[in-house]
Amino acid sequence: MRLRAAAGLILLLALLASTRVPGPAAQTQRVKPLRLYETCVTRDERRHVLRFKASDGVRLIGVLLGNGPRAVTLAHQGGGPPNLCGWVSYARTLAAAGYRVLVFDHRGYGSSGHASRSTRVNRVDYDVLGATRALRARGATSIVLAGASLGAGAVLSAAPRATPPVNAVISLSSPTRLFRINVLNAVRAVRAPVLFVASDGDSPFDEQAQELYAACPSLEKRLMIVPGYDHGVALLLDPQVRATVEGFIAGHSGA
Repeated sequence: MRLRAAAGLILLLALLASTRVPGPAAQTQRVKPLRLYETCVTRDERRHVLRFKASDGVRLIGVLLGNGPRAVTLAHQGGGPPNLCGWVSYARTLAAAGYRVLVFDHRGYGSSGHASRSTRVNRVDYDVLGATRALRARGATSIVLAGASLGAGAVLSAAPRATPPVNAVISLSSPTRLFRINVLNAVRAVRAPVLFVASDGDSPFDEQAQELYAACPSLEKRLMIVPGYDHGVALLLDPQVRATVEGFIAGHSGA
């Protein structure tokens, strides 16, 4: 009986040893820092790579351009290109104008990480919340959120949950629904100033911009429907749109 009990104990100890969870050191060793692969970022700009986490812990990566407490977050669209490169050129313009600008890759896009849970795979609004926290931690006293298409839906959905509140939101071609995110429902809680922009030939985004505008309770909101077929970031090719966007950013950024 004693021999049998001893054998059982040895077997139990062996099983426990084989299923032992690695310690923190081993886990840290396996997780490599995210690397920025986009070639649109210059060598000098790569010195300002920012690694941060979305509000649900997904690892993200981006680049900080410019300096100062007035910050702008630029959330990219889902195509053409589907990463921070779509905003880099305009980010440089804003940085030269005196803003600190964060361009980043959403979860599952570009060089950023992926969500481990299927229910959070497409929650790009969580990425925007993480971006605002990262900017606040680095001294931003005012934040304007701007997004194009997918990114526009992300900033509209994130804005009412940002703490402290953001100063303003700019939507270029936002949909009313984005994956699991009901953007139309989310915008009903947006109190910050909002600028909605779309092209009249970019259906259904022109109609959806009007729906979002009508649903938004902000006391300071503006709807801009311009002629043409431009979508997302391409709307900035229109001088009138570009001037309006830059005026909106300037008018809602701290002194």
